[in-house]
Amino acid sequence: MNRVKKQLLYLAIGEFAALCTFIVVYRLLNLGMASFIAFSYLILILLQGSIYWFYRYLLIMKKERYGLKTISFLRFSRRLNMIILVVISVLIPFVKSSNKDLIIAIVIFLFGIIEYINYYWYRLSYGKSGFNIRILLNTKLQKSSISKLINK
Repeated sequence: MNRVKKQLLYLAIGEFAALCTFIVVYRLLNLGMASFIAFSYLILILLQGSIYWFYRYLLIMKKERYGLKTISFLRFSRRLNMIILVVISVLIPFVKSSNKDLIIAIVIFLFGIIEYINYYWYRLSYGKSGFNIRILLNTKLQKSSISKLINK
């Protein structure tokens, strides 16, 4: 059990550290509005992931189970994230300030979509190193932790 607690805490801290890193990167690069929107979506997804892992950590510490409100909130979040994803995908080409801004926005947005899928649909990270394309290609996709929870 101690190993699980540590792993959940590391996941929460890791996602939050990534979120902070992306904020700093955006500020340093001084990009346009399209990149800002893409970074915002990625940061939103990473924040949700960090909160989710920390919440699981707290549940284990308190020896409690998920509540119905949590499950409802996660279902709502999955739908809301999808709506935001569609809106942003339409918005990015219209608010770009340059081709550089557009390309960076698309790359960051694609990363945000991958993170969204990783959290709310299918587990895309395997092994100790996280994302491993060989394992991913050689195994059947497993439902993510959130997906298992909200589809009960």
